[in-house]
Amino acid sequence: MHQETGWRLGRLPALDGLRGLAILLVMVGHSPLPGVTAAGPVGVTVFFTLSGFLITALLLEERDVTGRVSLSKFYARRALRLLPALLVFLVAMTAFAIASDLRVAPSPGDLAGTLFYVGNLTTGMQGHDTGITHTWSLAVEEQFYIVWPLVLIAVLHRTGRRRVLMWVAAAGTVFAITERAVLWDGGRGVWRVYFGTDTRMDGLLVGCLAAAWMVGRPAGRNRPLVATLAVVAAAALAFTTGVGEMLVVPTVVPWLTAAAILALVQQSYDGWVARPSLRLLGRRSYALYLWHFPLWGVATALAWPTVVPAFVVVVVLTAAIVHLSWRCVELPFLRRKPAHAVADAEGSRPVEAGATVG
Repeated sequence: MHQETGWRLGRLPALDGLRGLAILLVMVGHSPLPGVTAAGPVGVTVFFTLSGFLITALLLEERDVTGRVSLSKFYARRALRLLPALLVFLVAMTAFAIASDLRVAPSPGDLAGTLFYVGNLTTGMQGHDTGITHTWSLAVEEQFYIVWPLVLIAVLHRTGRRRVLMWVAAAGTVFAITERAVLWDGGRGVWRVYFGTDTRMDGLLVGCLAAAWMVGRPAGRNRPLVATLAVVAAAALAFTTGVGEMLVVPTVVPWLTAAAILALVQQSYDGWVARPSLRLLGRRSYALYLWHFPLWGVATALAWPTVVPAFVVVVVLTAAIVHLSWRCVELPFLRRKPAHAVADAEGSRPVEAGATVG
């Protein structure tokens, strides 16, 4: 962060920590623990808002430094961050589908949907419960990022005012919340509401709104108590069910996440959210996101008490695979990412913009 030019996005350990908390919630939601199925939706929504904040901050800083946004570099960074690990995962899941006749084995259509980032349509909305169903959230993010950079460029080119971009993000947020309530229809539209990019984009847009408000402003004071209260309130929603899980969580959690972000990024922060264990989980969150769901699904499908030792084995196996994915797949390609314009101009190491549900 550079005080002379206002707030800038740098290496912020607190954001890695928030990402670590998000992936923990997702994994808890997919575990055998009873009564916390909404932990997954809470964690995914936290990821959405973090991603919207990080990506928008990077795009705005690039425009401030260079006067333009390079879409080719933006999409190249996204591809190098996401595709290598995803391809390895899909190869493994394809082998599983060929070797298995289990109902949860993904079909060719499901695999293609994930590869081309339309899994929310081909798998989620079709009610396919497979080992790759969880990649619907990655599809929502990538569909959003086809459109959002173009909107950002168009708004700032025409008006030159960041406030207008904030109004656009706010309008999109209101639209998504309204559409979600209308399409819910007493639960008959549950899959459309839960998996639709248009009905979930407020999770991302609230983060975009927070970034548009924050970038370039004078930095204030961190408010760790506000962040803690926001995180606790979001985590408490893990115990909701039904309409709370489908409507309340995606509506409320983005604002709680934005509050936590803005309360922790004003200055350097080394409190509990930035603890090394949470930051480690946050940096490995993409591989954890990809691999834990099918592996943990196998363990949770077993009958009690077999599920307990099986779950211990699967947790260890997940940790090993995640470590190999990070060291052997993700890091080598991250080093090939085109440098961010802010890093080029200021000589600093760029922030990794892979703040997705991985």
